[in-house]
Amino acid sequence: MLFSTQSHLYTLLVSPRYFGLIALAVVAFEAALNYAIIRQVPYTEIDWRAYMQEVKGVMDGERNYLKLHGDTGPLVYPAGFVWFYGALRIVTGESVRSAQYIFMAIYLATLAIVLAIYRRVQVPPIFLVLLVLSKRLHSIYVLRLFNDTVAMLPAYAAVLAMSGRYMRWSGILLSIGISIKMNVQLMLPGAAFVWWRAGGARMAIMQLIAVVLVQGMVAMPFLVSYPYEYLARAFEYTRQFDFTWTVNWRFVGQRVFASQEWAKGLLAIHAGLLVVLATTVWPQLSGRSLSAVISEGFSRRSRHVGAREVAVVMFSANFVGIVCARSLHYQFYSWYAHSLPLLLWYTQLRPAMILALWMVVEFAWNVYPSTNLSSLLLLVAHLFITASIVIRR
Repeated sequence: MLFSTQSHLYTLLVSPRYFGLIALAVVAFEAALNYAIIRQVPYTEIDWRAYMQEVKGVMDGERNYLKLHGDTGPLVYPAGFVWFYGALRIVTGESVRSAQYIFMAIYLATLAIVLAIYRRVQVPPIFLVLLVLSKRLHSIYVLRLFNDTVAMLPAYAAVLAMSGRYMRWSGILLSIGISIKMNVQLMLPGAAFVWWRAGGARMAIMQLIAVVLVQGMVAMPFLVSYPYEYLARAFEYTRQFDFTWTVNWRFVGQRVFASQEWAKGLLAIHAGLLVVLATTVWPQLSGRSLSAVISEGFSRRSRHVGAREVAVVMFSANFVGIVCARSLHYQFYSWYAHSLPLLLWYTQLRPAMILALWMVVEFAWNVYPSTNLSSLLLLVAHLFITASIVIRR
């Protein structure tokens, strides 16, 4: 009897037939859990007050980005952030509790989109368990109200659109995410590859134009008034991150961490990893050689790009960017936490190894403040996952 029960449970957790049932249970569980967290766990003020101060300046008529500040410093996010948090300020009256319920809805909407991606890719239902176990992720969404979480909602929606029949909407969705926080740009190399595969040079160019146009429309009030100030502050690629809050690279020391040589080295490694993915892993997902992918892109014929190919390309492009990030703050975990189980599934590692890697990553993100050991463990896990994606055949 016991073996029979275990057998039925195993079938339930691995069979695509029960994906919908388990996904529904996951969403219901998360709705209850997030509500309980909001009601029972004290909110910790970090950036919400500063966000409200920054958008208040815009609502009072200021258009010079260099003059927009909050308690934590200057406004450093693109214009989509301003409009979203400005709307939140109006709707909530700056009430934290009201905002928490809105972010709970954002969490559940993001989860629903991610589940739809997983279903299209045919990830076994057992991997859905890893989507609900992260302590840090729940904190980022409903106890911190960070804009990173808002940016990832349209980013995952773009991946879902690409994996279905709405490829042409993906550039707009990605750009909306970028307008809230520019980390979504890490997905752009993967998106360019998918667009090339789906519609060749024409689609890739048109989608990139759509990305730029959306940025222009969202930022128009700032661009017509103080364009240089807006671009310099909202897309400040040379900005230094505080060593105090970094989750990664703690073990290299502050002197190395803050050096330009270190920053340039990480950028070079990032570029190298993207080249490796684009020349080996991504073409193989479609069963084509790199030369075939390139030549097909110059034809006018549209091609079907499978859901698995889309998800692995987009998520791996994002992941290597995170691996090579100069600094990862605690809220940055939301950049890839929902995609990590799918990438781990794709590696085809043994279940025990997959669970161990996920646990190491989760452990590192929950050590506060980070230590030399926790940041080193995070790097080792990241590199192991990267290598497993590259060598997987």
